[in-house]
Amino acid sequence: MRLTAAPTTRPISKTRRLAALCLLTAALVVPAATSCGSPGSATGAQDGTEIPVYVLNFHGAEEGRSDQRPGDLTLSEFSTLSQVVWQSWGPTRATGAGKLSGTWCLPGCMDRPYEATVTLSNVSPVKGKGYFTKYEIVALVPEDQRDKADLTGALPTP
Repeated sequence: MRLTAAPTTRPISKTRRLAALCLLTAALVVPAATSCGSPGSATGAQDGTEIPVYVLNFHGAEEGRSDQRPGDLTLSEFSTLSQVVWQSWGPTRATGAGKLSGTWCLPGCMDRPYEATVTLSNVSPVKGKGYFTKYEIVALVPEDQRDKADLTGALPTP
């Protein structure tokens, strides 16, 4: 029976330790830097995949619901867009055109809402989803109603 000597351990030099640390750092940093999505994309924290983007919509939903490209959108307690056609949706902004009405223009805009474009922006992550948190409306609203028209504001999130 032949006995073999146990492997000996040698202390690692500072130079080798530094080289190993540099290689490990490069292995971690380079993939993270190159796996980013398209510029400005809403990406997940772990795997770099895009996260879905929603708007919290209270139109016809008292508790609100996570919605994408809604045809009708309650922007605030005072303003609503209807018949919205979305030209773009996500990952950092959405733009659409529709009919603007609200409590600030009643009764006139009930029958004739204002043509408007809306931009949703400022995506914030909530429970693995992105939510738009700001809106801006461009519409030909009479000067005497512009202050009440609620044309910019914050959108709620769940």
